[in-house]
Amino acid sequence: MHHAVDWFNRIADTTATPPTGPLRMGEIVVEDLRTHRTLQGAEALALVYRQAIAYWPLIPLLWVPAIRARLDREVRGCADGGCQIDRGANNATHIPTRV
Repeated sequence: MHHAVDWFNRIADTTATPPTGPLRMGEIVVEDLRTHRTLQGAEALALVYRQAIAYWPLIPLLWVPAIRARLDREVRGCADGGCQIDRGANNATHIPTRV
């Protein structure tokens, strides 16, 4: 998704294992190439949001503690059954959405 809004080509993707070790399914890790600092969770999202102008309106959401905590959980990957498929009353399949 971010490729569509990365108008200045500031975000690069890789599937290489980061310095923090292997990733869990759904986990997002970002390396700031200026400082070589590895960011995870809401800090990683904040860096991506700052690099793509179209994401700038989302930055204030990270200032709200409850929203920041929820986003942080969502991008840290599956742990403790957090990505289990929930089969509701009508056997509908719900797959959690990542941000």
